[in-house]
Amino acid sequence: MHIVSVRINEKGEKIDHNREAIRAQNICRDMEVKYGLHPTLGEHNERELLSLQKVDYPKGDVKAQVKHTARTLLECYNCHSLAEYNTLLNLYNVTVYEVRGSVDGKEYHGIMYGALDDDGQQAGTPFKSSKFGKVFDYEALQKKFAASAKKVKRNSLAERARQEIVKAMQDISTKEDFARKLKDADIEVVYRINPEGRLYGITFIDHTSRTVFNGSRLGKAFSANVFNELFNNPDADRTRLIPLPEQDTPRQERETDAEERQEREEYRQQENQGNYQSEPSGSLIDTSALGAIDIFSVLMEDDHTHEYIDPAFRFGRKKKKKRRRRL
Repeated sequence: MHIVSVRINEKGEKIDHNREAIRAQNICRDMEVKYGLHPTLGEHNERELLSLQKVDYPKGDVKAQVKHTARTLLECYNCHSLAEYNTLLNLYNVTVYEVRGSVDGKEYHGIMYGALDDDGQQAGTPFKSSKFGKVFDYEALQKKFAASAKKVKRNSLAERARQEIVKAMQDISTKEDFARKLKDADIEVVYRINPEGRLYGITFIDHTSRTVFNGSRLGKAFSANVFNELFNNPDADRTRLIPLPEQDTPRQERETDAEERQEREEYRQQENQGNYQSEPSGSLIDTSALGAIDIFSVLMEDDHTHEYIDPAFRFGRKKKKKRRRRL
């Protein structure tokens, strides 16, 4: 949609058009909040979370609810794997999982999305990703996860999460107390506990950097085994298990990179043996499948927010040489 207007007001004066795209964005966001509209893309090409709520199965129109939630979180948050993405979706009563099989001798990887009730139990019939569009399918998700991993590493997004977690670990006591402290730092903790009461998985969701981290991805000091000892073993060696706030973070990053390289090597070996379980790889997600979902997302891209400069003045400018004074 294009809006055409003159540049002169009724008094014959030029209408101010400086930063008009940014001003238009702000008006759109106010209208979205006021009228409960679907959010447009934000200033960093990410969806805003103002209107996002948990999927309510009894409310009906479940397909639309699940699609909106899955799409918004996929665009807003950085996830390294399907498991991390699923942990994030579970907070909003949505689940995603992979389905594998073969048809006429050809293997396929399918993605299913479903609704959950408040107890985490599946509600209703799940939906194939093809019902939502290509942006939700297996290949698109792998590209998104790979792009997120690069972004996290490039912008050092794990640094803040590590510092806050280490700070909360200093006088760690119960799972509830630990989660409350991190909640104050805008980090959500998700525990995975087996029927025997053993903690076998822990995930941290940093809502400030909008990044999901499996504990072991942050380093050995943040794995589920460490927290299982701290929570359940009164005789645990806390001096050895709890890192100091002044701990050398670059060394932590090197250890994490080494672990990831080792994992990739193991995956390559499994692939050669025919037992490869895929992990994220590829480039940025193809958003062409979004079509015309957001009219203003094209109009309000970053490239349109810069103040206009006449091409004649962009190039060829040369500094005037200072004339020497004659004495």
